[in-house]
Amino acid sequence: MPTPDGLPPIWRHLESKLQYVRRVSATEWSAECLSCGGMVHPNGEWPDRMRIFADDKPLCWCRRCGQIFWPDDNAKPTEPQALNKWRKEQEQRELARKRSAERALENLRNYKIWEQYHEALDAHSRAYWQQRGISPSAQDFWQLGWKQSWCFTQPDGSVCQTASATIPLFGQAWIIQNVKHRLLHPPPNRGKYLYELSGQKAPLFLCQPDKELTGEVIAVEGEIKAMVTQLHMGGALVVGLPGASTSIETCRGLAKSERIVLVMDPGSEQQAHRLAAELGKKRCRILITPVKIDDGILAGNLSQRELQGLLRAAIPA
Repeated sequence: MPTPDGLPPIWRHLESKLQYVRRVSATEWSAECLSCGGMVHPNGEWPDRMRIFADDKPLCWCRRCGQIFWPDDNAKPTEPQALNKWRKEQEQRELARKRSAERALENLRNYKIWEQYHEALDAHSRAYWQQRGISPSAQDFWQLGWKQSWCFTQPDGSVCQTASATIPLFGQAWIIQNVKHRLLHPPPNRGKYLYELSGQKAPLFLCQPDKELTGEVIAVEGEIKAMVTQLHMGGALVVGLPGASTSIETCRGLAKSERIVLVMDPGSEQQAHRLAAELGKKRCRILITPVKIDDGILAGNLSQRELQGLLRAAIPA
């Protein structure tokens, strides 16, 4: 169970109501919303839709539902004009945050960080990818890479370091959207995956970025599983979902797909049906594999014919 970072005295009364508090700066914290909640992101990052400010204008503001909270009722402005002023100020803060995220993405593209990671592949790291079911030629096609010493900050402010296998996330026409790190030695209470750039949407992994997502698409939970499935299925059109709890925004990338087969890990029935509802049940079929699909393929328990049979047997949503 996550332990909240300590809040300043003016907001200390919220600590019993919030589970995922993380310090962002000297005067700002993030957390799930007191009104609309928030779940852990597919990449393992904590919910951060509510911002908690302890500067000269202390308040809490949710980026999702727009709700504003004050330290106490005496601090809440009673005039509608004052309330609108507070809301506009928070919208300006969020706009500045988005501009910062856009600059970070521009830098990623300008410096071609994913290419640097790909060039860092050596015999050891290529063997890691091959052990995961990705051949050397496929490693080059998807420009998979390696970072021997990836440093990142934990929610409690501590800095961790580990080697990571890198997965560039390309949009249509091979336009880079982000880079995903698969941590070789993740610390406790941290997922195995982290994004190079935080504050960006979690994109689909397109196994064939030069093809439009029309017709039938096989949507597999996880980028590596999608790669292994694509290599095993040949001409099928496969994409990787960032996680079982894929967002509505990410689902928009499948808007033109006529038929979608959702391939999910064991125990993901609830998430699969929720995702199918967001995508449109009439065009979705669901396959919950008995084992993780890449494990089944690599263990030799799923031949191409058997996998094709499983996909045909996917149940209507």
